[in-house]
Amino acid sequence: MSLNARTASKLFNSGKLSALADGDLSFVRKVAKDYLGVSSGSLNVSEVYESAYKQLSKDYRAEYYFKNTIANKVLLGRHSLNTAVMLSEFRVGKSKADCVVINGKSTCYEIKSDYDNLSRLEEQLNDYLGLFDEVYVVCSQKHLHTVLDATDPSVGVIELTQRNNLSVKRKASHRVKPIDVDLMIKSLRKDEYTLLVERATGQIPSVPNSRLMTSCRQVLRDLEPSIIANCFIDVLKEKRFNDSSLINALPKILVNAAISYQFSRSQADSLKRIFCTSEESRCTYPTLEESNLSC
Repeated sequence: MSLNARTASKLFNSGKLSALADGDLSFVRKVAKDYLGVSSGSLNVSEVYESAYKQLSKDYRAEYYFKNTIANKVLLGRHSLNTAVMLSEFRVGKSKADCVVINGKSTCYEIKSDYDNLSRLEEQLNDYLGLFDEVYVVCSQKHLHTVLDATDPSVGVIELTQRNNLSVKRKASHRVKPIDVDLMIKSLRKDEYTLLVERATGQIPSVPNSRLMTSCRQVLRDLEPSIIANCFIDVLKEKRFNDSSLINALPKILVNAAISYQFSRSQADSLKRIFCTSEESRCTYPTLEESNLSC
């Protein structure tokens, strides 16, 4: 195998999946030949992805693998796409929350894989604790004891085990303090924080755009914390909804890709045709030697 696992893992990044959707199979062929060690004609696109994912689960469990596990076991395993959403790289203060699952509460999952360091963890968690109902660190065995010892007791800790299960080592405490309004409003888009104010009060401040954020912030500071918390959840569920049609059309190994990446409509349709997972659209996948990717 002349292609290392880190390079092969790019198969699951936004750029390579977009290229595949646009008809470029070159990297898929390279992974098949140089990482999986099979001839390009013996596997189809879907089989290359499935085989690479299985091998990477042993060789290189990086951020994508963690996110995809959370997406499958938490978002789809415990909840429903009709009632919950998952956000990826959600900005909070100076940090970006790796995964946030919104259902009746907001739960943040900060990922620390074997390839991450913990230097900013305290700062990140301080940001998240000011906004989300519950906060977890998801790590592997390498970081587990350090994370348990170094983090606030209110922060939950989950281990991604060698068997690729999510094992709760410490349950998160529900946030007691009110949401930090300044932190929240800077995390939301203009249409989101104005909708939040409208939901909470029945109206949007009638001020020039240059003063809108300041006025909304002041309105929110005067509201009951429980109203803000409930409206925050409702607005995110409405505005940051996941593309359920794409999630349901792709295999489980690509759930995080459907959530985290932005594909054009034509690219999304192409990926649905390439992977064809639904019973209604069973098809014969082309091998990598064939140029036609459609079912």
